[in-house]
Amino acid sequence: MKTFFLKNWPLLATIGIGLIVLMIFFKPQLEGMGLKQHDVESWKGMSNETDLYRADKGVEPLWTSSAFGGMPTEQISVMYPGNWFKTIVNQYFKLFPVPFGSIFLHFLCFLLFARFLKINPWIGLVGALAFSFSSYELIVVQAGHVTKSIAVASLPAVLGAFIYAFRSNKRLLGITLFGLFFTIQLAANHLQITYYFFFVLLFVGIYFLVLAFQTKAIKEFFITSAGIILVSLLALAINSGNIVLTNDYAKHTIRSKNDITISPNGEESKIQSGGLDKDYITQWSYGIGETFTLISPYVKGGASEKLGDSPFADNIDNGDYTNEEANAIKNGYSYWGTQPITSGPVYIGIVVVMLAFLGLFFMKDKIKWPLFVVTILAIALSWGKNFMGLTNFFIDHVPGYDKFRAVTIILIIVELTIPVLGVLFLNYLLKERSTILAEKKKLFIVSGCFIFFLIVVRFVGLNDSYSNAIEVNSFQGLDQQYTQQLLSMDPAQVQQNYGVDVRNPQQLKQFIDLQVENQTKSFAHVKEFRKSIFNSSMNRSIIFSILLLGVLYMFIRTNEEKTAQTVLLTGVVLLTLFDMLPVAYNYLGSKEDAKGIGYKYWEEKGMTEFPIAAMKSDSEIMNHELEQSPPLKSLVAAAEQKAKREADEKGYEGVSRLNFVNSHRFQALKLATNYRVLDLTTSFSNSSRASYFHKSIGGYHGAKLRNIQNLIEFQLANTNNNVMNMLNIKYIIQQNQVTGADTAIINHGALGNAWLVKTVKSFDTPNNEIRALGSTFALENKGIGQLLINRIPQKEAVVYGLETIQYFIPGKDTIPVRLSNGMAKGQQAMMVMDINGSTNLVPLQTIHSDTSKSFTSLVLLTVKDAFDPANEVVMLDSEKDKLGVAEFSGQGTISMTSFAPNKITYSADVKGNQLAVFSEIYYPNGWKAFVDGKEQEVLKVDYLLRGLKLEGGKHKIEFVYDLPKFHTMNTIAGISSFVMLCLIGFSVFVEWKRGRK
Repeated sequence: MKTFFLKNWPLLATIGIGLIVLMIFFKPQLEGMGLKQHDVESWKGMSNETDLYRADKGVEPLWTSSAFGGMPTEQISVMYPGNWFKTIVNQYFKLFPVPFGSIFLHFLCFLLFARFLKINPWIGLVGALAFSFSSYELIVVQAGHVTKSIAVASLPAVLGAFIYAFRSNKRLLGITLFGLFFTIQLAANHLQITYYFFFVLLFVGIYFLVLAFQTKAIKEFFITSAGIILVSLLALAINSGNIVLTNDYAKHTIRSKNDITISPNGEESKIQSGGLDKDYITQWSYGIGETFTLISPYVKGGASEKLGDSPFADNIDNGDYTNEEANAIKNGYSYWGTQPITSGPVYIGIVVVMLAFLGLFFMKDKIKWPLFVVTILAIALSWGKNFMGLTNFFIDHVPGYDKFRAVTIILIIVELTIPVLGVLFLNYLLKERSTILAEKKKLFIVSGCFIFFLIVVRFVGLNDSYSNAIEVNSFQGLDQQYTQQLLSMDPAQVQQNYGVDVRNPQQLKQFIDLQVENQTKSFAHVKEFRKSIFNSSMNRSIIFSILLLGVLYMFIRTNEEKTAQTVLLTGVVLLTLFDMLPVAYNYLGSKEDAKGIGYKYWEEKGMTEFPIAAMKSDSEIMNHELEQSPPLKSLVAAAEQKAKREADEKGYEGVSRLNFVNSHRFQALKLATNYRVLDLTTSFSNSSRASYFHKSIGGYHGAKLRNIQNLIEFQLANTNNNVMNMLNIKYIIQQNQVTGADTAIINHGALGNAWLVKTVKSFDTPNNEIRALGSTFALENKGIGQLLINRIPQKEAVVYGLETIQYFIPGKDTIPVRLSNGMAKGQQAMMVMDINGSTNLVPLQTIHSDTSKSFTSLVLLTVKDAFDPANEVVMLDSEKDKLGVAEFSGQGTISMTSFAPNKITYSADVKGNQLAVFSEIYYPNGWKAFVDGKEQEVLKVDYLLRGLKLEGGKHKIEFVYDLPKFHTMNTIAGISSFVMLCLIGFSVFVEWKRGRK
C-alpha cells in the first residue's frame, strides 16, 4: 500500500482537489437541497405512471397510457436488467447523486484520459477542471438533461482508451478499456452525443491509418482496429435493448418518414420524406458571432432573461444611472444572440483555448491536426441555419444526421477537443522544456498575436450593434402599431387614460412620436449597457491571457527545472479555476433567487423528486370520478394510506409529502379507470403536467409518435370536437376567464373506451384519411370581392378548414373567412358583412328574412361532409379490404372490464358481425388482440385508433402489449455483459503476468 501511494499520490491528490472544489461548488446539494430541473420535471410527468407501476408490479409495462393518448416507453423509462454496466452506473449515481455525481464523472474521466496518454496528473487536473466546469455542462445539468450530461462525461475516457489502444504496447488492455468505457457511454442512452462523438473517433482513426502507412505498421493498425470494432459490437450488444427497441420505435415517430405528404392547409408539405424537418433541426443554431462565447463568455450577454434578473443586475444598481435609465435597462434582455432562447453561453475557457492555440504551433505530436479539424467542423455545423451550405450537405448526405435536432449540441465536441489540445501542449512544455527555451521568441510572438486578436475584437466589436434582428425589426413601423392600437380603443377611454384626443391628428401624432422616442431611448440604454457587458467580458479574457503569458514567461525564466514545473502547473491550475468557476457559478451556483429568500437553482430535495403539484382541476376530476363510482374510493384511500407510510419512512414533509401522496392517489385512479384529459392551461402538446396525474392527450417528448403529431396539427389544433370525442377526452382543463383559476369541464360527448359503428368510409391515401376526420366545406363566392384560398383567387372551392381562407374587397382590408366545426352535413350558412363593416357567419334563413338588406352576402358555405365517429369509421382502402363489407348494424354492447398500461380487457355482446372501435392508439409493434383467447388482427381505423371485427355473440377481448425483442435483447445484454467482464479480467491478468515477468 505504501508503494502504491508513493507511486500514485499525484493522481490521488488531483482527485482529492477535484472533490474539494466540487464539494464547495455543490454545497447546497451536500446540505440536502435538490436541483430545480425543468426537463426532469417534464420527464417525471411522462414517466410517473411507468415508475409507479414497475415499483408496484415488478414488471416493465413497456407502454404508457399517460402521454399522447398512449406510446411506448423506450425513450421514457425502461430498465434493462441484462445490462450489468448500466446497473453499475446506477449504483455510482446512488453514491454520488446528480448533479455532483455527473460533474465528478466528467472530472474522473478526463483524469483517466490523461492517465491513458501518460500525461502528468497535475496537467490532467487543468483539463479536468476546464472540461467539468464548461458552462454548457452546468447549464445542461441545471436544465435537467441528465442523460446528455452523463453521455458527455464519459467521452474523455473513451477517447483516451482509443488512443491508448493504438499507441501503447498494451494493445489488448487498451482495446478492452475502450470497450468498457464505450459501453458506459452507450448506457447513458443519449445517441445524439454518441453520434457526434463518432466524428472525433473517425478523424483520429484516419490519423492513425495515415501514420500506419508512414511507419509501415499496417498490420498492427488493422489488428487494433479489428479489436476496436469487436469490442464496439460487444458494447452495442450490451446496450442492444435500448438501441434496437429505440430504432424500431423511431420508425413510427417524427424522426422518421411521414405518411402525410401535405401540410394542414392542403399545400405540399415541406417536411422531408425521412428524418426531421430542416427548420426543426436547425431551430437552435449557434450564431457565427456567438462562437466568440467559446473564448469570452458574455459577448452575447447571458441567458434569455431580463437584465434585472441576470448576473449583471448588480452592475445596474451600482452604475451611474437615473431611476428611469436603470428601470429601462432592467427590463431589457440579457441575451442578444440569434437563438430563440438560451440558458447561457457555451464557454470553454480562455486559458485552455490559448493553450490549445499555442499547441498548434509548437506540439510535435501530429494528433493535434485531426483534433483541430474536427473542432472546426463541429463549430461550423453548430452554426446550422447560419451556414446552411454545410448543414444541407450533412442533412442530405451523411446517414443519420437528419435524425437529431438542436445542432448546437455538437459543440460538446469542442468542449472535449480544446481541453485535450490544451493539456497535450502543457505536457509538451514540461517534457520538451529545452526545445521551448530555444523557441521562446516564437512563443511570445504567437502569444502576443493571440492577445492582440482579443484586443482588436474588444475595440472593434462583433458588428451586431448589441442587438439582434428580432429586436431591430420590432422597431420597424412602431408608430403604425401605436396608431392602430389607439384607434381600435374607445376614444373616451383613450382620452381618460392617456389624455389624447384621437380625433385630433396632430395631438395623436405628438403622443405617438413621444412613445416611440421613449421606447427608442430605453432600448438605446439597454444597448449601451450590453456594450459594457461585452467590453467587460473581453477585458476578462484579455487579462487571463496576459496572466497566462506571464506564467509561461516565469516558466521559461526560472532556471531550476523542478521549480519551473511547479510555477507552470500551479499557475495554470489556479488560472483555470479562477477562469471557469465564476462563469459556471452564474448558471448552477448557490445564488439567491430574486426574492432573496432561497436559492435560484436549488430547492427542498423532496420537491425535486416529486415536483408536480395537483391543481384544483385535478382534484375536481378525482372527486367527480369518485362520485360516479363509489367503489373507487376504497382503492384511492388504500393508495393514500400506503403512500403516507412511505412518505414518513422517506422523511418527506410539507409540499413534497403532499405531492408524493397525490402521485399515488392519482395512480390508483388511473389504473381503475380509462379516460383522457386535455389540459388547455398549457401548450398541451409540449407539457407533461397533466400526464403526471391523468391519461393525457398531451405530453412532452422530442420523438413523439408521428400519427399523434399529425392529428394534433390537422385536427386538434382546429379544436375538432368529434376527434376529441373519439379519443375519449372526458375532461378538458381550462382557465376561468374571470377568476383566472383552472377548472375541469366535463365533455359529455366523449365516446368512452369502445363502441360499435355502422358505416365504413375508405380512402386511398393517409392524406385523405386524416382530413376525413374533420368536415368538408364547399365555398362559393357570392360577393363583389375575391375569395382567396391559400392566397389564390377562386370562385368556388372545396376546403377542409385549415387552409388560409380570406375575402378581399377592393379598398378594404382582407377579411379572414372563419368556418364552423359544429355544423352538420348538408347545413348551409352565409358569410356576410353588416353596415358597420363587421363580418359574421349566419344561417341562410337570416339572409332570407333580411328585408332591410342590412347584410351584404360574401361567401356561401355548404357542409359537404362531417365526421360522425359514433356511427362511422374512416380507414385506408387496404384496411377496409380486410373487412369485406362496409355496413354494419351497430347492434350490441361493449365495455372495458379491466385496465393496465400493458393489458386492457373488454366484454362484448353483439348481434351479428360488427366492427368495434377502441379509443386506444394504434401501434403496429407489440400490441396483440385476443378474442376469446384467439389472436385476431388489429385494424387501424380513424387514422390512429384500433378496430376489431367481431362475430355475433358474447366475447372476452384482450389487448396485450409485449415486445419479444425486449426479452431477447435482455438475454443478449446479459451474455454480452458477462463476456465483457471476462475480457476485462483476462486483459488485466495478461498485463499482470507481463508485469511479473
